[in-house]
Amino acid sequence: MDSNTQANSSSSHTDSRKPWIRRHPFITTFTLLILILFTALFLYFWLRPYFSTFDRSERGELSYSMPSRNGEYTAEIYGVPYGGAAGGITIWVDVKKTNAPENATVKTIYRAEHHGNNHLEWESENTLRIENWNEYTDETITLNIDDEIYDGWGWACKSLRMKDRSVRCLAPEK
Repeated sequence: MDSNTQANSSSSHTDSRKPWIRRHPFITTFTLLILILFTALFLYFWLRPYFSTFDRSERGELSYSMPSRNGEYTAEIYGVPYGGAAGGITIWVDVKKTNAPENATVKTIYRAEHHGNNHLEWESENTLRIENWNEYTDETITLNIDDEIYDGWGWACKSLRMKDRSVRCLAPEK
């Protein structure tokens, strides 16, 4: 009987020396999975601006378009909803050559949150004034369509993927 108690006491003694991780494998696995999930989400939202593109992937509805003075270019405003019922609308301005084929490249030059009053006006053949304002916010800007873009969130200006696509990237001062 003495040896039996000694065996039981030694087995419980070795169990208490096992690491906590080995004694609770399900809790450890669950905790690690949650930790990995939160780390992945944090990295996604933290690094997203640096890998952002200035592409709306052909989403959104055309609000209106306006040809340039000489008819060489056409500027188009698109509205892209985001965020479901509580979201808003992002406006995009694309510029394309008027007589180009359908598969010709379209250049996006403006992205910002929709503020209510939008208007396009060609100041010259290569200069487009984009108005986007309300009584609280004004993101109106004049852009040279050849080498300037405007991003209301500033992501395109930080993006490593957009680094060589435009000469000058503009963003609101915050």
